[in-house]
Amino acid sequence: MAGKASSRIMSGLSPAGRSWKRILSHRIPECKFSTMPTENNKRKRLFLIDGYAMLYRAHFAFIRAPLITGDGLHTSALFGFTTQVLNLLKKEEPEYLAAVFDTAEKTFRHKLYKEYKATREKMPEEMRSQLPFLWQILNSMNIATLSKVGFEADDIIGTLAKDAAEQGLDVYIVSGDKDFMQLITDHIFLYASAGRGMDIKVYDIDGVENKWGVPPDKIIDLLGLMGDSSDNVPGVRGVGKKSAVKLIKEYGSLEKALDNAERVTNKRVRTGLMECKEGALLSKELVTIDTNVSLEKGITDLERKEFDLDSLADLFKKLEFSSLFGQISQFQELPEIDEFESPEKDYQTLLSLKELDAFVTDCKKASIVSFDLETTSVDPMRAEIVGLSFSIRPNGGVYIPVRYLDKKEIHFGDDELATILETLRSVFESSDIPKTGQNVKYDSLILKRHGIRVAGLVFDTMIAAHLINPASRSYKLDNLSKEYLNYKMVPIEDLIGSGRNQKIMEEVPLDTIAYYAAEDADVAFQLTSLFKKRLKEDDLDKFFSKVEIPLIKVLRDMEMEGVYVDKDILETMSDQLGKKLEESVKGIISEAGTEFNVNSTQQLAQILFDKFELPQIRKRSTAEEVLERLRDKHVLPGMILEYRKLNKLKNTYVDAFPNFIHPETARIHSNFNQTIAATGRLSSSSPNFQNIPIRSEIGTEIRTAFRTQKKGWKIISADYSQIELRIMAHLSRDPGLIKAFQDGEDIHSRTASDIYNIPYTFLICGEVAE
Repeated sequence: MAGKASSRIMSGLSPAGRSWKRILSHRIPECKFSTMPTENNKRKRLFLIDGYAMLYRAHFAFIRAPLITGDGLHTSALFGFTTQVLNLLKKEEPEYLAAVFDTAEKTFRHKLYKEYKATREKMPEEMRSQLPFLWQILNSMNIATLSKVGFEADDIIGTLAKDAAEQGLDVYIVSGDKDFMQLITDHIFLYASAGRGMDIKVYDIDGVENKWGVPPDKIIDLLGLMGDSSDNVPGVRGVGKKSAVKLIKEYGSLEKALDNAERVTNKRVRTGLMECKEGALLSKELVTIDTNVSLEKGITDLERKEFDLDSLADLFKKLEFSSLFGQISQFQELPEIDEFESPEKDYQTLLSLKELDAFVTDCKKASIVSFDLETTSVDPMRAEIVGLSFSIRPNGGVYIPVRYLDKKEIHFGDDELATILETLRSVFESSDIPKTGQNVKYDSLILKRHGIRVAGLVFDTMIAAHLINPASRSYKLDNLSKEYLNYKMVPIEDLIGSGRNQKIMEEVPLDTIAYYAAEDADVAFQLTSLFKKRLKEDDLDKFFSKVEIPLIKVLRDMEMEGVYVDKDILETMSDQLGKKLEESVKGIISEAGTEFNVNSTQQLAQILFDKFELPQIRKRSTAEEVLERLRDKHVLPGMILEYRKLNKLKNTYVDAFPNFIHPETARIHSNFNQTIAATGRLSSSSPNFQNIPIRSEIGTEIRTAFRTQKKGWKIISADYSQIELRIMAHLSRDPGLIKAFQDGEDIHSRTASDIYNIPYTFLICGEVAE
């Protein structure tokens, strides 16, 4: 593990320590592609993008770590969509391209069946807010867009695909929607994502039959019989994929299966066919794609054009898509873009006690001192100090080295670190010398471990940035520097590399680490001045100075103390949970009637939806909310939910917590974060104590492992009583609410008393008068 890499890693994303680049590459990697059909390789190709399908996929790819600009704009869907389009263009180089979208208005299918797509949730607001920029991006990329009131994107794509194939093109429909498989011919293919790894699978006629058991021209019969829960298409009750395929192979079509319903031996399927004839015919009509839509644009209008790079570059800059500039440069020469500032820097490395003493004198005269530590770890309870940096003026800074690559000289005596810290003690511990930095809780905790109690903390740039823009997804110093100072800092990767070959900070040459470290302190110093003004303008300065800054010292001390956890209790629980999980798996396998990997969602889906033919709530999803809705359909979903709960408790808490126990203190020293939750609530990490279940029996058992370290000590639990309601009473000045609190009444019982006209005393005593 590399060192703190100063505040740049520690103060970045949630979870701390993950860089933006790493999250992006994890969520939307460059696609891997299967071999494209080569039989007709002389034919030009048209790629038709199912627009909203791609946009939704991009949005949910970032759902755990959404991308948000400094102005608070969500950009996950835009970034993912654009990345996928650029990957497509780079890999396939299509001659023709279009993106097709649904409209907000109802279609002809809603007239046929008013419940069509009635179960679909509305587009998330954070996704909807990105749509104006999506149209701008597509316009700047010169990609044709199509939509038509009264029809779905599927119908427009179907019409274009048929027309293009007739005009001698090969057509690739970029979507994962199974409905498009009805369109597949020798010259129309489905270009679908094959899973989380973003591999691409190209479906031809044989691919459709291998996937569904029927050829493309029977897909509408299959879907008519099965129905489609995602579109609320009813289908035939009791008929799943397996039985639908069997019916089509035996009778040839949906209509003939209905005509021969009485001959079907399976009672459930026979009853469904006999009772759901109208619904089946309606379902087939609903899933049939209209390939004869009258469109304003023809195939020639979809020919690929060059990007409007000036416009695209401006958009990418506004949306903070800096990583995409390099990608668009592969297509055309980039336009000139604004350069970052390059001010002259005056950074010095102090290599003697005389220089250090002189700097201490300068600090005592400074209006504010910015400080930062270079360390060997992101864990403040284990990190060792590699060096210290300071700044007391803009574009200036000093670095005091302790350890570095190929060090041969002794600069500050036999015990250099002790000498340096003792010399700097008068600066650190003076409340008369104001101090600032980026994520100063981390630095002050390490200094406290070395006997230095930092006083005079008046500012923290990371916390200030969070108050100014609580919706931002990153408060890394690098990003703050670019956003607020228009200055690009030296990337940490330039010092320590990345991946398996990543070094720790003490393995970096002195001249390299000195500039990097001094730059950290310098940038924090400059941001302090700027953020002070912003906080005052936003009327946040008093809250910042009276609540957030004093809280730093409280949290620092909490982290230093840590929490004692009885490792023996956790190990015993781990054994017990392991046995319960083994029993749970045996029960699940027995109920399923076949061996399968209980942790495999694909294998589970086969058991639930193919073998037992349970309704597909959300395609073939086996997510928790889906299994909850299937509980009353079969015993297996409930068993899977219980297994997953036990497995999560074991892996996330019981087995994980011992790894966080400090070898010297025998305690867990969790990090308490002020800048993770946009609401301002504290969060904890490494580990997260706040997610331990409260209401389950096992969750209660886990909490018994948190106990006093010594006999005679006590654990005290304290909480504000209904703090939110008290604030509401204060702000609303509601007489009844205020009186209830002043009289010490239970607010919920008082509310029930007023609403239902029941005497309050009866509710408190658990009795109701006749």
